[in-house]
Amino acid sequence: MGNQKIQTPAKAPRSKYVINENTPFIITEAYKMARTNLIFSLSTSDKKIIYFTSSGPGEGKSTTCVNMAITLANLGSKVIIIDSDLRKPTIHKLLKLNNAKGLSSIVSSQCSINDVRNVGVRANLDVITSGPIPPNPSELMASAKMATVLELLKNKYDYICIDTPPVNIVSDALSFNNTTAGCIFVIREGQTTMAQLPKPLQV
Repeated sequence: MGNQKIQTPAKAPRSKYVINENTPFIITEAYKMARTNLIFSLSTSDKKIIYFTSSGPGEGKSTTCVNMAITLANLGSKVIIIDSDLRKPTIHKLLKLNNAKGLSSIVSSQCSINDVRNVGVRANLDVITSGPIPPNPSELMASAKMATVLELLKNKYDYICIDTPPVNIVSDALSFNNTTAGCIFVIREGQTTMAQLPKPLQV
């Protein structure tokens, strides 16, 4: 057959999946419904902090985190996204932000929150990207400094949305159990299996 060059379609940019004015109605409405359920779930908690995780990579947790934060901000609430996935961060790619400094820079005492906070990424939405990948992500996320960061931000924002690594890969996400109101566990249809879910979610 000779030498034939097979051209594969270009991979869609991650930012394509972030909701905007061109997003189909059915998708924006699904996020609005999820937003309503979330607001009711948090109504009795003084911690308006939630973290997003999944069983494994590629299940859409980071995209869901960003889109839920945008949907909350669209109500006029002051919202901040924190990328705490200090292993394979994605938020800066989804929102096309510089990631030279970020959360890892704060919790390792290299700079302050205001030095790395991206203000006004969308209306009512600020973002702290992950920053450089450190050698000790689990320790940083479970540190007293991380808890202090959340306490400071809690006084400035109506909602804090934290993107975390998948729970079946590393235990980083579990460090937020005591400092947040709860977790949104993202499941990808046709990919996530029942065996991959944490036992409380297996029905």
